[in-house]
Formats: sequence, C-alpha cells, structure tokens
Amino acid sequence: MSVLINVIGSKPKSDEYQCAVKLKRILEDGLPKNAMGEIVLHANATLVGQTVKDIDLLAMGTLQNCSMNLSITDKNSEISNENIIIDSFCTCIEIKSHSINGIFREGTEVYVKYGAEQHSVTTQSNEQKISAKNFFSRILGGFSPYVSNLIWLNGITKDELDSLLKIEGKIMPSNILSCEFEVKHFMQLLMWQKSPSFYRGNYHFDSCFAGKTVKDFQNALSALGKAKSCMGELTRKRIEQITQKAISSNLTKLGEDKLVIYRGKAGTGKTVGLIQTAIDLVDEFDARVVILTYNKALVSDIRRLFTLAELPDMFQDSCVHICTMHSFFYRIINSTLYDGNLSGEKFINNYQALMVELLELFSDSDGKQLIDEILSKDTHLNWEYCLVDEAQDWSQVEMDVLLQLFSIDKIIVADGGQQFVRNEEVCDWSTVSSRKNVKLKYCLRQKNNIVNFINHYLNSIGESNQKILTNDKLAGGRIVITQSDNSLIPMIKDELLYLKKYGNIPYDMIVFVPSSYVEKSPRRFSQKSLFEKNDITIWDGTNEEERENYSLLGDDVRVLQYESGRGLEAWVVICVDFDEYIQEKISQFDNSKSTNKLLLESEDDLKLKHLVNWSLIPLTRAIDTVVITIKNPTSKTATILKRIAEENPDYITIK
Repeated sequence: MSVLINVIGSKPKSDEYQCAVKLKRILEDGLPKNAMGEIVLHANATLVGQTVKDIDLLAMGTLQNCSMNLSITDKNSEISNENIIIDSFCTCIEIKSHSINGIFREGTEVYVKYGAEQHSVTTQSNEQKISAKNFFSRILGGFSPYVSNLIWLNGITKDELDSLLKIEGKIMPSNILSCEFEVKHFMQLLMWQKSPSFYRGNYHFDSCFAGKTVKDFQNALSALGKAKSCMGELTRKRIEQITQKAISSNLTKLGEDKLVIYRGKAGTGKTVGLIQTAIDLVDEFDARVVILTYNKALVSDIRRLFTLAELPDMFQDSCVHICTMHSFFYRIINSTLYDGNLSGEKFINNYQALMVELLELFSDSDGKQLIDEILSKDTHLNWEYCLVDEAQDWSQVEMDVLLQLFSIDKIIVADGGQQFVRNEEVCDWSTVSSRKNVKLKYCLRQKNNIVNFINHYLNSIGESNQKILTNDKLAGGRIVITQSDNSLIPMIKDELLYLKKYGNIPYDMIVFVPSSYVEKSPRRFSQKSLFEKNDITIWDGTNEEERENYSLLGDDVRVLQYESGRGLEAWVVICVDFDEYIQEKISQFDNSKSTNKLLLESEDDLKLKHLVNWSLIPLTRAIDTVVITIKNPTSKTATILKRIAEENPDYITIK
C-alpha cells in the first residue's frame, strides 16, 4: 500500500491523539494494497472563528486505486451493493470513551452522561460538521469540501452499539462507530451521508476537493498557530489578564445565596471581572458557565480571546461560553412554546410579548418542569452559572425570566449604572433583596490623559457629577482632533504605524462611524472598497453577517457604528464625524419614552444624561489614543473640543 497516513496534533498524550493513532492502524490494515494517496488525521483540531471550534479528530484524504463493495441507496430509495471508487473524504469525528452505562438514546439522538448531567453527542457532532464547512469556506475563499460527521463511541463494543440502536428488532442506521471497526464500515458510514456519483462507468465517492490538496486543508487548520504567533501585544496582555485569578479576591465568593453585582463605570474592569470569575468557576468547580450580552461585536471579540487562549467550547463538560441574550432566549422560547417552529423574524417582531409568555410559563408547575427538561438536554442552554454583562440595559421581563432560570447564587451581573443603549431607563437589579455589591471605582483601561480629557469634556457639556476616577497607574495617552475633510485614509495609515511601533496589530484599532457611513441594504460600511484599495483591510462590524464572526489573524481594522462599541477596547480609537454622531443622538432624545413619572428630573437633566451616555460609549474605548474627526468646524461639539485642546496642548493635538 502506498497511502501516506500522518497523525498530527499538538497534544500527543491526549485521548483524541491516541484514537487518531488507532485509526491510522485500522486504515493501514484495511485499505486495498494497491491504493495510493495521502490521509491526514488531525487530533484536537481548532476551527478558528467558529462558535463550535473544538474537533476531536478531523480526518481527510485523497486516494487513487481505492475501491470497495459498499451499500448505496439510489434515487428510488432502493438499496444495492456496488463497487465504489473512493476518491476523497473529509469527516469530523467526535470521540466519547463512556461505557454503555453512560450512554442512552432518545429517538434518533444519542446522549452521554456526565454525573447528573446529560449531553447530546448527536447535536454536538452535527454542529461540528457545520462549523467545519463554514471554517473551510471562510479560509479558502468561499470553497469547502463536503464534510461528513462521525461519532466514535470508543468505550463500547459492536454488540453494545447494536443494542443501543435497536428499534423494534431492527438496527437504526447511524453515523456511529464502536470501539473496534474495519475500514469498510468506516467508509460505509461516510457513504450513507453522501451518495456516490455515477460517471465513466463507475460509482465514485468524492468529497469534492475541487483541485485542493490535503496540504491546503492542513494549512487552513494551522490558522490558530498563525493567529497566536501574530496576535499582538495588547491581545497577549488581555489573555494574560483574563486567565489570571480574579481582579479582586471578593469577586468569586459565591454560594452565599446572594446575587453578586459588579458595579462600575466604563473601563473599571466589569467585563474582565466576569470572564475571570467564569474561568475560575471552570477551574475550581468544573462548572459550565454562560456569559450573556446584547452586543454581537463584543461576543465576537471575546470568542476570539477564548480561541487564542485555547479555552474549551460549549460542548465540553466544563467550559465558558459567551452568546447574545437574544440567541439564548430565542432557543428557550422556540423549544418550549413553539416546538422548534418559531422563525427568527417572528421572534424579533414579537420579542416583548414572547418574553412575557415565557415568564407566565414558569408560574405553572408543569411548565416549569417542561423548561427544566428542555434545558437539561440542550447543550446551548444547560448551564450551571449565568453571568450577565451590561445588566443595566436589560428589561424588567428579561431580568425576571433569568431569575426563574437560575437561582440567585448562580447569577453574577455587571452593572454599568447610567450606561445604557437599548433602554432609556436603567434596569434596577437592586430590587433583588438578597444581593452582594462589588464596587469597582477606578478606570483600569485608559491612560491618564484620556481620562482627564473625558472629564474635561463632561464638565464642558454641563455634567460635573460623572467624573471618571483613575488610579494613576497608566501614565500617558494622546488625543488628536482633526477636520473630516482631511483625508481619513492617510490618518489611519499613520495610526497603524503607531500601533505597530508598540507591538500591536490592526485589530487593535477601532474606527467608529455614524449612520451616514452605513449602507442600508444590505447593511455594510460604505467606504469598505475605498479602504481596501488603499491596502487597509477591515472587519466590517456594521455588517450583520460579518459581525457574527471575528477577525482570524487580527490583520483587519475593526469598523463599527458608534452604537456597537459598548464593552470593546482598542489601543487606538478613531471617532469619525464625532459632532455628527452627537447631533444625531441629541435629535433622537424623546422625553415621552422616559419612565420619570414622578418628575424627579427635568427634561434638561434627562437630555444631558442621554448626551453623556452616548458620548461616553466611544470615548471610553481607547487605551492609548483617541482620534476625533470633526465634520462641521462651527458645531457646538467642535467648539467645545477645540477649547479643551487649547487648554491642554501638552497631550491634545489639533491638526
């Protein structure tokens, strides 16, 4: 046999790697002696950029002179045995070592047990296949081979597997392997997922590599190594930060039957505290922890960090996972109230009413039991702890539902006070009587000069009570103010050189733009082609589809609409047409939507609060540099900024 079979992977002592070695022996013993080609068995593969990123074993190969007699189903659903020529294959293999006592089946779903918890291996395997397809398509410019998926129950015999799959005396077709199998059976399971094609007088099984080689796919799978080697100093420090013990020893004192609330302004370390606490819960208690937020851009950013830090994804028995609150609630409502038939559009259009309906379901004991059963079987919903970012921006019904889903000692929230995006009024988590407040006073993100600039700005617009405090440990920082009619492209290129000077990468720059820079159908950054013509590649966070994923190698500048900035940070932040953005937010103020029923605040007070909140979103994102471009030099915002610059020429530059 002239088939070269390589086992690769960074963890040669892992169970997955040892299974890859075992599969290599099976292939060597069972492939036809005259077969030629190349097979790669990649253990512990990481699909960078995908929500489900951890693959136990990814097997792929190209073959010549390899044929086997296998069963196929034709277009008339008739089964026959045919000689099949196998040209190529690509399959994700999920490996479980449970004994038969830890495995059970419900319908067509196979589950494994982890203590009192149960986990659907079928769902995990199916989602891995989708992730692999999306991964290859993204890395290889829109192309992906056909990806099949297998489950390898390495702790049970063939007889035990047959018993598990038996329904009314017949064995249910599946994609499952037992501990021992032959190459022919391995190929048969692939054949049942993709029917062979008949051409040139023979049946061919082909995963459609379209001229790509196994080496091309190996190179794609090396994306994690490439990303880690060029992730930049800021990303490296952020990973070190989130994987340290919690920033304060009292952050993780749980189990007191109290809701824990981290309170602090922007940049005080709330999100970092949540992530550190989540990782501690995994390390110390083997917990499953979900972090919920409404900001998709923040979800993508944190998933990138988790991937580079090589943290396990949601299908592991202990892990940290971040997702949007809407995707979390959608999955619950779709499963409990709609039996899987709720469209995303209907969910968004009727969101408030559906949340109320879900809350009412908890009042019924049968309804509560139904929800508990659904949560226990769905890996996306089966969490021990729930951590909430930007909790002040939740609605009352969202808070009430969460308090029904989790006991209060399993919930930790980060509350930013008056920082709101979704609602004009802050969600009051202090209504939970049994709670523990952890106050975070000092800005830990921004250098002192930026903090001073923000405080000057707040004073200039009439707000002197919102002063940001600094611990004086981050010296330096710079502000640049310039006209919009000065070319944006040369300025960004200059700032990219500045980034690299300090060991950072393009991902460490955020460009905020007002709505006038965003095309509506489809939503996208209107100047993307101009940027790319000038060799500035971007991650377009104004585009819904692109916002679902993160920059793979970090060589893209992040472009976002101002409203999407909450929770993010960068070394350099560029605020394009900041005065236009501020004017737009002022015009959007609507006092009729306020719940200030007792008239405790005047309309002017509420308008100022509105202005401060929207101003601080972009101004509190930068660590080292804030660049502000002005569209109208005579605008009120421009006048304020110029006056602050004239009073502080040592760290503010006007160009």
